[in-house]
Amino acid sequence: MRIILTIARHDLRVILTDRSAVMWLFLMPVAFAVFMGLVMGGGGSAADVRTRLTIVDADGGPVAAMLIAELADDRLALNPIEPSAAAATPDKIRTLVIPEGLSEAALAGKRTVLRLEQDPGASAEAGLVAQARIVSAIATVIGRLAEARDAVEPGQAVAAADLLALVPTEDSVVIESRFAGEAAVVPSGFAQAIPGNTVMFVLLVAMTYGAATISGERAGGQLHRLATSPASWAEIIAGKIAGRFVVAAVQITVLMMVAVLAGTTLGLNLGDHPLSTWVVLLVYAAAVAPLGVAFGARFTDPDRAASVGVIATMVMAAFGGCWWPLEVVSRPLQTLALAFPTGWAMRALHGTISFGQTLDGLIAPLLALAGFSLVFTLIAIRSLRID
Repeated sequence: MRIILTIARHDLRVILTDRSAVMWLFLMPVAFAVFMGLVMGGGGSAADVRTRLTIVDADGGPVAAMLIAELADDRLALNPIEPSAAAATPDKIRTLVIPEGLSEAALAGKRTVLRLEQDPGASAEAGLVAQARIVSAIATVIGRLAEARDAVEPGQAVAAADLLALVPTEDSVVIESRFAGEAAVVPSGFAQAIPGNTVMFVLLVAMTYGAATISGERAGGQLHRLATSPASWAEIIAGKIAGRFVVAAVQITVLMMVAVLAGTTLGLNLGDHPLSTWVVLLVYAAAVAPLGVAFGARFTDPDRAASVGVIATMVMAAFGGCWWPLEVVSRPLQTLALAFPTGWAMRALHGTISFGQTLDGLIAPLLALAGFSLVFTLIAIRSLRID
């Protein structure tokens, strides 16, 4: 074990002294994740997307003010504007129009109609969220009006002062909602970009620097000299695989720390189980580490090994769902994704980040990644021959 750890530590030290390798290990994944997250809409978990609602208050009375106050919610991003500014306000995806005279009519017990306008291309799911919240707010205001009406004579209008004097009662029932298991909403924004780019760049480093160093050590004779040392052939193979795993583990740990810091300071939602996410990525690293060794053993030219490694990484990243959610592709392509470790890793990471799953709910993808690790290790053992 000491020899294996010595070889792994040496490989880690070599790659950390390469400035280009350090850039691809730590800087490029963060840059790509930020860019792709912004392009794909930002935000975090699909369960925490806020729905934008513009409010045009043409009434300005106490009932309208009470209604707007009741609409305030974590799921809604309210944008109250003056009626005169409605025509000049861009990006009104959905707008609630409160008509003039609402307060007077409501206090008198008369029927009034609110109007919700929505752009044709707006999200249907977000529209349902807004409608549900509006109905809930209307029901609350009607309840307050009914309570105030009990204090006046039949047929008389409720005074605005009496309505405002009511002390809001605490809700006796509180409903908390979140996605359980597979959600109908496709992960997007940073919930897709962060795990996708992490999976891709861990594989990229293993398939380029990891494979190129093996190829270079074979061509330069370092592996032959290592074979003359007290280290056995099995220890050399294990040390090279362990070296690529340690590199990936350091990369994953640093990227996870950056993600947690971003979540704390910028409010990005990266799930409730960061430790589970970290464990999933480590299991994924164990799956792709021997693949870098096996790949490098097939080439005598380090540059060619790195170039072909880039192509292989792009193919596995695309089909595995690192670039786009697998939910948007056809069923055959979703099935094809499971032929790659990237597909199983993305399935597990979406489970921890977007769907709130812990390791108990990720047994299938973790076992699949362990299976890839075993198969790739056997391939590496057969591929790397040291005379």
